[in-house]
Amino acid sequence: MVKLNNLITKVLKILIITVFLALIISCVLQVFTRFILNSSLSWTEELARYSFIWANLLGAALCTKNKSNATVSVVIENINEKNRKKLSLIINILTILIGTILIVFGSKVAWAVRTQLSPALRISMAFVYMAAPIFGALITFYSIYDIYMNMANCIGDDI
Repeated sequence: MVKLNNLITKVLKILIITVFLALIISCVLQVFTRFILNSSLSWTEELARYSFIWANLLGAALCTKNKSNATVSVVIENINEKNRKKLSLIINILTILIGTILIVFGSKVAWAVRTQLSPALRISMAFVYMAAPIFGALITFYSIYDIYMNMANCIGDDI
């Protein structure tokens, strides 16, 4: 499971870098063509928008893996270790539930719009909407992995 986690994380980081580069390049290209050449490209704004969606959701999945999402630290800091582990389990279960909902309903939406094409890039809108179920799958995986590692650590502590 550790090797799978490392592989998924490595691929995720590469995807985030790639999508973020596409976002930056499309924005720079848009500014250059609009203000220097006085003729903007029709597709750069759309590419930037879709890249932004993907970068945010992929980045949020990585934050879930690193446990760097926004938290109310005053609560976590003022409870004992046993309750902290219980809270972590509850958070992971809720994250798995939300991830499952995103997978199921996000896939339905992506399937529903599969024949619709974006105005400028002429790509299937399913590509854009698939960001939600992929995000759901990633946060579900990372939450299951966290539960697995916490259980492995608890078993190791008992030995």
